[in-house]
Amino acid sequence: MEFSVHKLQTFKLALHILQGVTIFITFCLMIAVFTTSASIDGRPGWFFALTFLTFPALIFLTMTPRFPRTRKLANPYALAAVDGLFCIFWLSAFASVANWMSAGKCGSGCKLAGAEVALGVFIWLFWCTTTAMSVYGCIYYRNNGYLPGGSRAPNSAAMIDPDKEAFSTAPLDDEYAPVHNTDHHDEEDAYPGPSEIPQYSAHAPDTYAPPSMGGGYSSPMLHEENTAYAGYSPEPQQVPGGRAQFPAGNY
Repeated sequence: MEFSVHKLQTFKLALHILQGVTIFITFCLMIAVFTTSASIDGRPGWFFALTFLTFPALIFLTMTPRFPRTRKLANPYALAAVDGLFCIFWLSAFASVANWMSAGKCGSGCKLAGAEVALGVFIWLFWCTTTAMSVYGCIYYRNNGYLPGGSRAPNSAAMIDPDKEAFSTAPLDDEYAPVHNTDHHDEEDAYPGPSEIPQYSAHAPDTYAPPSMGGGYSSPMLHEENTAYAGYSPEPQQVPGGRAQFPAGNY
């Protein structure tokens, strides 16, 4: 299965939701511990207070990258800072409860407190994972200029592989149609038959062109007359010879 970097925010959202569910369970367990004979001090109190402080942070981490109007607040460095800060907070929270239990002040609520410590370890591991994702998001943002899965992600755009497109046998779109294939030709195809306006052709004979150009009629002597200058010479007159002959008749 290939991992897509643009699904990083989706995986991070799933981890934050899992964190929220687990933190709510620890909140309920801590209330149950308070009802026992345990001696409460600042160590379990810090764990209990952190459950309240975490939910605003989860809202910031999950909601700001998902909506266009709040995306400007989703600075990658701010997201990484919040993840890293609460990773440290939850490490101190479950460690303080474990230290409180080892001091023997849990009373009858030691089992519930032990469950809190176990869940606190899982919550801390979740924060470690989300912090690593945020750090990767910072590196990606520095190299590409936007968060993985952001507004300029390739998933929201039409990806064209030029190597595959060059050998594609799909018909061309209108914008790639040949230049000479205009609407005028489509109109002529829609009404077949002889056209009223003769189309010019380079091979069609010209009626008014000389014979060398494939024309029609031309004077037979037009191109054979001698156009050189010569003096005037009258045509010779035919003089009849012999006696004059008259037609037969009564004179």
